[in-house]
Amino acid sequence: MAARSLEDIIASAKKLPIAAVLTDLNTYEIVAANDKAASLELTRADKLVGTDAMAHIWPDERDLARFAYAAMAAGAVDGYEVKGDLVTPQGDRVPVNVWGRRVECGDKVYGLWFLEPSQEMPATFPLPQQTPGLVLAITDHDWRIEYMNADAALLGVQGSDLRGFPLLGLLHPSAAVAFLTAVGRAASGDIGVAVLTRLRIGSESWADRYCFLVRMCSHEPPRLGIVVSRAPEDVDGDSGDPLEAEVRHCVMQSRALKTLGALPTLTGLPHGSELSARQTEIVSRLIAGERVPQISRSMFLSQSTVRNHLAAIYKKFAVHSQAELLAALLRASTSHAA
Repeated sequence: MAARSLEDIIASAKKLPIAAVLTDLNTYEIVAANDKAASLELTRADKLVGTDAMAHIWPDERDLARFAYAAMAAGAVDGYEVKGDLVTPQGDRVPVNVWGRRVECGDKVYGLWFLEPSQEMPATFPLPQQTPGLVLAITDHDWRIEYMNADAALLGVQGSDLRGFPLLGLLHPSAAVAFLTAVGRAASGDIGVAVLTRLRIGSESWADRYCFLVRMCSHEPPRLGIVVSRAPEDVDGDSGDPLEAEVRHCVMQSRALKTLGALPTLTGLPHGSELSARQTEIVSRLIAGERVPQISRSMFLSQSTVRNHLAAIYKKFAVHSQAELLAALLRASTSHAA
């Protein structure tokens, strides 16, 4: 996140309707916390301020937390996403999903952490119907693009054009070392890594893009899941508080992360790469067991819009119903696993 005054960040964090904690990345001290964050530990916000953040993390997970803090403090990554556990003063364990962002204030760097007990970020900041462009992709074990959604306008191409293209071939030479460092951290464990980098746009230009990277399998090297977006401030422009822009970006990232799980299956289908990012999300939610009413609520779309997307998906895969589509996806998944 771009530099702001510490006082402004603290004031904004306290107003957010989602649990938020601000920490010093070098000393681990909690600088600020809002009431939502305090309620997760059944305490008061003022009781958290000034304490060691590591003392509030489940003991077995503290080494991973220190790893994340060090990487963000050094500027190797701009953010993290991880599933973890808090520990209450009474010793109880509280499972949470954590989205972290690096914040610069003068000559100091802080970590801004959003905490949510559920798997996805809540609908506190629903995304507009016309969401900013995303690129969803997965690589093979040699880190070549195996699947990319069709509407890859953020990269100036059709997603199918990049099938088989090396991931590192998308990088500007000046960004390669930093990007490889971030990839190495994502590949090393069950943690998502966010990094602002410079990517190829079309064949002749370059632009800054925000990349979220996650390990997709247990092999070495692993397949990588990738979400490409604009930086939060570019997405929201002047529409509100920069911290709210960060939360909305995390909501978008959370939904995209869930969608990445469907990509290995889509690689096994002849027309998998012809789906838009939104259609890919609908397919991923069908695979997860959601049906039209739930998909409509989760994606802030009308049920008729969801059904229109489904009709287009059926046509692409030459099926006529959800049952036929799921059967085709199951066959593709079984074939891919074999």
